[in-house]
Amino acid sequence: MIRIGTSGWSYDDWAGAFYPPSLPKHAWLSYYGRFFRTTEINSTYYTFPAPRMVQEWIRKGAILGDGFEFSLKMPGIVTHDSMLTDVGTALEFEGKVAVPFKDAGLLGAVLIQVSPYLQYPDHFERLETMLEALDTGSIDYALELRHRSWLQGENALIPKEVSGLLIKHEVSLCATDGPSMTPREIGNAGRRHAYLRFHGRNDDVWFGRGDDMDGRMNRYDYSYSREELEPWKAIAQSMTGAVRIYFNNHPRASAVKSAKLFETMLGLEKKEMLPARRQTGLSRFFGDRHD
Repeated sequence: MIRIGTSGWSYDDWAGAFYPPSLPKHAWLSYYGRFFRTTEINSTYYTFPAPRMVQEWIRKGAILGDGFEFSLKMPGIVTHDSMLTDVGTALEFEGKVAVPFKDAGLLGAVLIQVSPYLQYPDHFERLETMLEALDTGSIDYALELRHRSWLQGENALIPKEVSGLLIKHEVSLCATDGPSMTPREIGNAGRRHAYLRFHGRNDDVWFGRGDDMDGRMNRYDYSYSREELEPWKAIAQSMTGAVRIYFNNHPRASAVKSAKLFETMLGLEKKEMLPARRQTGLSRFFGDRHD
């Protein structure tokens, strides 16, 4: 099953661009759930959520029904601050955040987006120790690598010992579209799940070169075209198991537009219908028409 959503749903600039201007913020997730069956919680990277917040997300997700899933981002204190050495916090996050979502039937995957300073082979043992400790057998984990030392040879493939480690633990190698490192080894034949993220293609400002954003809100301010997404169509369709796809080009609600476009290209729209009448914000993307 392929699920497509956006990386986060609670962006202030989405009011009027996606959410009806009068819709209160506490109702945004319910509205979002009318269009998508999954979302990626990015806030867990910045702040370890309190039990109360976890239960509130679970409560709202349960109301959405229809197999709605939350994917969770591992806290930055684990992936960046400690460079994968803080196994204790990773296990605490798994037990106090991921497991409650899983028990409620609402967990998608847990994304381990490692620091761009984590390199191969220097830090391979850290990754190995982390994956050995986590319950990768019953929780879907995805690994997003960000330093090019993890790619080797003319074909820029993941080293065999890294691939072997991921296969052993059934961890998905996150495929990415964006200016940062893109793993070339994106096939997941035989694995139980796959993970794909779209960050946009603002190459000129991605790495902080220059101060001129040329009218863009930030480096994620980008809208994908059909032509740019076309090569990913076959890749997504070749992925096996539970396939989770998230668009992180969130400024101006471009992630919503891109996600719905890709959903249509994959022939998924009939399974996840939009409301018969487009709401105020969506009319910008799809036109105020009846289906």
